Amino acid sequence: MAETNSVLSLQSPKDVSVADVEQELAKIWQAYGENAAARATTFNLVMFEPSSAQGQRRVSIDAVASQSPCRVIDLVVETGEDQGISAQVAAYCPLQKARSALICGEYITLRGTAEAFERVRGLLPELLAPEMPTFLWWGGSPDPNIHLFQRSLELSDRVIFDSTAFADEEAAMLYLKAEIDNGRMVADLNWRRLQPWQELTAQAFDPPDRRAAVWDIDGITIDYEKGNSAQALMFLGWIASRLGWEPVSREQEGGDYNLQHLRFHGRDGQEIKAELAAIPLADPGAVVGDLIGLRLSSAKSNTDACNIFCSEATGCMRMEASGGAQSYRTHQVTPLAEQAADSLLPQQLRRWSRESLYEESLVLTAKILGL
Repeated sequence: MAETNSVLSLQSPKDVSVADVEQELAKIWQAYGENAAARATTFNLVMFEPSSAQGQRRVSIDAVASQSPCRVIDLVVETGEDQGISAQVAAYCPLQKARSALICGEYITLRGTAEAFERVRGLLPELLAPEMPTFLWWGGSPDPNIHLFQRSLELSDRVIFDSTAFADEEAAMLYLKAEIDNGRMVADLNWRRLQPWQELTAQAFDPPDRRAAVWDIDGITIDYEKGNSAQALMFLGWIASRLGWEPVSREQEGGDYNLQHLRFHGRDGQEIKAELAAIPLADPGAVVGDLIGLRLSSAKSNTDACNIFCSEATGCMRMEASGGAQSYRTHQVTPLAEQAADSLLPQQLRRWSRESLYEESLVLTAKILGL
């Protein structure tokens, strides 16, 4: 997990009127002077997270402020009586070991009801630093029927989600695919969590004498934590896009493991069967839906296509219990801890280009969901 640096607040966050936001920010910098703290903005970041029962945020101020200096506009939607929009301003600076001036960013928090945000439609664009790219971190499910989401999306050059937080992951993933088709730059933090699995799967076929075996694969089984199928579907979309599999059918069996059975046609017309199984865990952790294990199989004999991959945290029991395990190569996947949004978002804010591999994989995922 990426660690975030400690940050310094130049003063306690200060409540101000919305009209006075820029004036109050200017006063902060005047009070410190450029020799002590320099005001800098490399991009805008609009943030929204739905309120949780525990009142906990998925992304902290430290996680954002420790990255390149930016102007953060944090949208906090409250329930209750509409009393307008209130604002709070602050300046945060990553602590440096050198004695040079701090390079600091600005943090603006806007609070109000959904009705209040609907009423002041022109407020958000007025607060964005001009001529700077704008990222949108939307910490919940995308919903084009919510004005605040649609308005924030229109103002953003790149939008970042985390599909582990989607209430209906299949519908939301189809929405993301449609947005990408319309030219939108979209990122999903959950895609980054698949990287160790993708790398180890590819490495299994890296040796020259094993490369041809990848085309012998005619079966794949994916186990994931019950509660969210986004990772499993994205991994299946990824491997299908790399090996030229075309989805043919999808059957939802359900049951305790919410089994899904899928069929594909391979590049030479061979049939590939896939199974997705949602494994109930007593404690899935903060990130729901992480991959647990996967098995690549082949009906051919004397092939290197048969491989089992499993998380060090949960082991390979179910994968090995299905029989024939002695003919499989077993690989232990070491996930980068339980990668919370707090550690993944700062990494994503350093990316400015499209994620071609994610987009290509999502094309296949959408075809699977469309069956």
